[in-house]
This record gives sequence, C-alpha cells and structure tokens, in this order.
Amino acid sequence: MAISDRIKAEARRTIEGIERYYDKFGMDIDYADERENRIARIEAAMEGCNGLTHDEKVQKTAENLFELTCAQERSFDMTRREIRMLRDENNKEFDILRGELREGLKDVIQKIEESGSDGQKPSSSGQSGQPSSLNRNLVAKLISDHPLIAFNTFIFVLIMVFVSGHFEILVKMLGDN
Repeated sequence: MAISDRIKAEARRTIEGIERYYDKFGMDIDYADERENRIARIEAAMEGCNGLTHDEKVQKTAENLFELTCAQERSFDMTRREIRMLRDENNKEFDILRGELREGLKDVIQKIEESGSDGQKPSSSGQSGQPSSLNRNLVAKLISDHPLIAFNTFIFVLIMVFVSGHFEILVKMLGDN
C-alpha cells in the first residue's frame, strides 16, 4: 500500500512548521541537530505507512516509538533545566529587589526621624503639644518625599472605601472639625 496523500500532506505541513520555528528562533549547533532529528522522525514515521510487510511495519513502529520516547525524555530534561534556570534567575532578581526595598525604607525612616516629623523632636526626647499637627506634618513629609507611593495609596484607599460603602468615614477623616 502506498503512502496516502493525507499522510504526505500532514508530514509536509509538520516539517514546514518545524523549519519555520527554527528559522524564526535562530539556530545554534544543538538546534541544528535537533531540527534534523525531528524531521528524520517525521519521515521515518511516514515510511512506516508505506507498503511494508507486516514484520517490517512492526519493526518500523517499534523504532519510531523508541525515537519518540528518546525525544520526549530529552525534551523533558531540557524543559526542567530551563525552568530551573528561570526560577534561579527570578529568585536572584527578587532578592535584589527586596534588598533595594529594605534600603529604601530605611532611608525613608531615617529621613522622617531626622526631620522630626515622626512625632519626636530630633534633638530631644519630648513630644510636641499637638499630635494631630505632627500627624499632618508626617503625612505632608511622606507625600512630598514619595508622591507616587502617596498617589497609589490614595487611589487604593479610595477604591476600598467605595467597595466597602463607608463613605461617611471618609468624609469624617477629611473633615476639619
């Protein structure tokens, strides 16, 4: 029995797809070998559909299954290796960002303490007479030093107030009396 037109067309589409993939994403030595192996597996599988004797078809099927199993295992190892590399790279970046955030927060806290806007005078241990004035000074200092964080926080609080339905609490907080 000859190879059917449907099988030939499917093999051609698959091989063209493989070639487009490697043309688009480049080639190095490993890719070139893998590309040829993938195309050879397609052709070998198609050959197994040809007019072979029963024993030859069984042998061809066993060989194709062996090739597919090996390819699957190589792909599995390659995928796990890639995932591990990405995870390690992301963990390093996360650690760097966490360290930068800690340093930034330390700087903000230090600036607040140095300015005296934290409710304590910089040179003495006593407190000022009006805590609400100090709170306003602290908020003003934070907003002026970090406008983007302040804006994002304001938007977040506003959304939460609207979602929760506690408009009167927001009006009381913003009211001066």
